[in-house]
Amino acid sequence: MSKEEVRVRFAPSPTGYLHIGGVRTALFNYLFARSNGGKFFLRIEDTDRERSRKEFEDEILNSLRWLGLEWDEPMLYQSHRFSLYRERAEELIKKGVAYEVTEDGRKAVRFRIPKDRDSLSFDDLVHGEIKINLKELEDLVIVKSDGTPTYNFACVIDDEALGITHIIRGDDHISNTPKQMLFYEALGFKLPRFAHLPLIVGRDSAPLSKRHGAVALSAYKKEGFLAEGLLNYLALLGWAPGDNQEFFLKGDLIKCFSLDRINNTNAMFDNDKLRWLNGQHIKTMDERAYLRLALDYLRSEKLVPDEISNDHLEKICSLFKDRVRTLGDIAVEGEYLFKREYSFKEESVEKHWKAEGVGGRLKALVEAIESSSKVSSAADFEAITRDCASRLGVKAAEVIHPTRVALTGTHVSPGLFDIMAVLGEEEVVRRLKLALERLR
Repeated sequence: MSKEEVRVRFAPSPTGYLHIGGVRTALFNYLFARSNGGKFFLRIEDTDRERSRKEFEDEILNSLRWLGLEWDEPMLYQSHRFSLYRERAEELIKKGVAYEVTEDGRKAVRFRIPKDRDSLSFDDLVHGEIKINLKELEDLVIVKSDGTPTYNFACVIDDEALGITHIIRGDDHISNTPKQMLFYEALGFKLPRFAHLPLIVGRDSAPLSKRHGAVALSAYKKEGFLAEGLLNYLALLGWAPGDNQEFFLKGDLIKCFSLDRINNTNAMFDNDKLRWLNGQHIKTMDERAYLRLALDYLRSEKLVPDEISNDHLEKICSLFKDRVRTLGDIAVEGEYLFKREYSFKEESVEKHWKAEGVGGRLKALVEAIESSSKVSSAADFEAITRDCASRLGVKAAEVIHPTRVALTGTHVSPGLFDIMAVLGEEEVVRRLKLALERLR
């Protein structure tokens, strides 16, 4: 007997933007399907006619494409299938397990909860056996009086149509499972396996919300996170590979993902860890790919002046490749390279401009640069700076550190000589002279 093909689905509702919790659910479904050579389907649950919006649907689809979570065909829309849901409801009425009731002058359909059974249980692939008391359930509405199906009823019909073998979703759906199991049984459908993912919580152990930071995926994209960095981090929220490895590309995740390594306790979201891991992905990127992505991002988000040429912008971005954790950090940490006017950090001024003789050293460096016949490369600036320090009889650091503050406003930056080369001789001299005026 051949092995059954794995078929899973992600079923977002276009009533809001795609959130981090939904992305992780989509990712786990995708990884499980691809790691088993199976199918990953997408279903748009748009039965809520009042709240469903095309803009939300577009954002969800574009976000999944950006993440590289490609789906298989067909893609279902529940709003296109109302007649089928009604047909299935009629079948249950004929079987005597459902009945019509009049609500607000219109007919709705309810499903009878079996009176001869006290409970239902199922083997959850994450939590083990879960038992539900049926005595607590009342008869269930499966078609509302306005003709729209209820969530649990439509889900079962659609999952059967797609041949879904495994339903991987959040813990908040555990209470829906027994209701859906009853529908599977009444309709004569084969029951899929269930795996319920523990929730994602903030550091205060409360469910992830806006107070913990950004929640919508689009906000992370706007901040300059990489798709690979986000996928890597979200995969580790509740799943572990069995060793201490933390850095994964999507292909690596597909190779080693399995449901039996999902933790059955809530996963804590740590934005600092996400930023660190995203920074690792930036560091390991191919240089040309990084520069293309960084320039596209900075331009599209309008984080840099239009007059800066792409060649110059590439030089700036190269300085920060190993230092930033998001692409957005380039504009923040390199602000002094994008603007002629920049602020000075008081801590940096106190640390490196208060020593005696600082003004004289900066003045001597200006004179050395202006008298040199060739100053363009980082090596040129380094040679002049070290020679200046030698002639002054001081350590090179005693010229380098105050110069860094003069050119950047801070004492923490990429290599000083690289910065000088990017700024160019004329701008370096201008900034040093302004620093001297400030010192006076």
